[in-house]
Amino acid sequence: MKVSANVLASPRYARSALPGGNRNTDGSFNNVGNWGNWWSATENDAGNARNRNMNWNNDNVNENWNNKSNGNSVRCLRDCDGGKAIRSASPLFFEMRKAYLDARRNKRNTLNQLKFERNLEAELLSLCKELETRTYELRPSVCFINELPVKREIIAADFRDRVIHHFLYNRIYPIFDRKFIYDSYSCRVGKGTLFGIKRARRFLKSCAAGGFDRLSRRDRLSRFPLPELVEGNVPAEGRIWVLRLDIQGFFMAINRGILYNLLMKESCCYIDKLAQFIIQKIVFNDPLKNAFYRSLPSAWDDLPRDKSLMGSAPNCGLPIGNLTSQLFANVYLNPLDHFVKRDLKMKYYGRYVDDMILIHSDKQVLLNAVSRIREFLSQELKLTLHPKKIKLQSADKGFAFLGAYIYPNKILAGRRIVNNFKECIYNPDTDSEKQNCRVQSYLGLFSHF
Repeated sequence: MKVSANVLASPRYARSALPGGNRNTDGSFNNVGNWGNWWSATENDAGNARNRNMNWNNDNVNENWNNKSNGNSVRCLRDCDGGKAIRSASPLFFEMRKAYLDARRNKRNTLNQLKFERNLEAELLSLCKELETRTYELRPSVCFINELPVKREIIAADFRDRVIHHFLYNRIYPIFDRKFIYDSYSCRVGKGTLFGIKRARRFLKSCAAGGFDRLSRRDRLSRFPLPELVEGNVPAEGRIWVLRLDIQGFFMAINRGILYNLLMKESCCYIDKLAQFIIQKIVFNDPLKNAFYRSLPSAWDDLPRDKSLMGSAPNCGLPIGNLTSQLFANVYLNPLDHFVKRDLKMKYYGRYVDDMILIHSDKQVLLNAVSRIREFLSQELKLTLHPKKIKLQSADKGFAFLGAYIYPNKILAGRRIVNNFKECIYNPDTDSEKQNCRVQSYLGLFSHF
C-alpha cells in the first residue's frame, strides 16, 4: 500500500509497507494483512501517542491517538504534524549519504566508522547543517608511521572528515578529470597502476614500430627490424630510450597557495560555492595541529625530513592517506603534464602521482627534457627533481615502473611483489579463509603479467 500524494503533497513521499496490523495489550493481534499501524514521534500524554494507519485496499492515511500499551510498527519517519506535508530531505543529505557509503568501503568495522554509523542519520544531518551554515571544521587527524611497503608518514583524517573528502571528490572530480591528460593514471576512474604498466608497454611497441624520428619508414624497417629490437641486440642509434623521473618529497613540498590557485584558476566558474568553501578548509588545514600520534616519537628518527610534514616548509605539504590529497596531487602536476606534451612534444609520456616515464628513440631529446622539466618544476611549482632518481636507460634491458619490470616483449612482476608473495606463502595467516584470500589476490595480480 502507498501513501496518497494528496495527503503528503507530492508523489515523492509515497512509500510501500507491509500491513502488519497491531498488537493488543493482552498480546493478541488484530488486522494482520489488512491494516498497517505506525507510531509517530508525537506524544499526547504519558499514556497516549499519535499513530498513523493505512488500509491495504486504498491509499488513505488516518491518524488517531493510541494507548502506548498497544503494539504498533515503528518506522524512522518524521511526524506529519497534523496532516501537513513533511519537508523532504535536501539533495545535500542524499549526496552526503552517498559520500558516507563511499568512505566506509574497505573501512567497515573500524572503530571510527562504527562510532559514526551508530548515529548515522544524526551525523549526516549534522554535517549537512555545518556545511549549509559554513561552520564546518576539520577534526584532529591520527598520525603514525607505516613500515610497509616502504617507511612513510601517514596522517589519517577522522572518519567524519573522510566523508567530507568523498563528498568533495564526487562534486569536483568530473570537472578536473576532463582537464587531465589521458596518461595521468593515479586516482582516476578506469585507470591505476596496471593501466599505467600496460600503457608503458604500449609506448615501447609504438616507438619500436614507428618512433624513430630521424629515419624514414623505409630506413626503419630495413635497418632496424622489430625482432632485432626485441632481442636487445640493437645498434646505439636504433635503441629506444626510457627516462624515469621522480620528485623529491613531493607531497611534503606541495605549496598550498599555488595548489589553491590552480584549483580555482580555471574551474572557479564550474565549482559551486560550497565546494570552494570545503576546498579552502582542506587545503589550508594544518593536519598536525592537535593530531593524535599512534607511533612512538622514535619511529620518526630514521625517516628523511622530506618524507614528513614535520620537516615541510611553512604553508607546504599535504597529508598522505587522504583521498583529496591524491586528487589535488593530480591538479598540482597537471600543468607539468601539459608542458611535457605540448611544449616538449613528448608523445610517449605517462605519470602516476610523481613517478614519470618518457620514452623516445633519441637519447639526446630525453637528456634535454630533464633540464627543461627541472626548470619548469622549480619556477612554476616550487618542486625539485630527485637527483638520485633520474634514470635514463635503453629499453631493451628492461626497466621498473609501478611495481612491474617491463621489457619490449614481456612484463614481469616486480621484486617487491614477488618477495611479498613469498612472505605470504612461507608465513601464512592462521585464519585459513584470510590466507586463501591473500593467495588468490596475488594470483589475480600475477595473471596480468
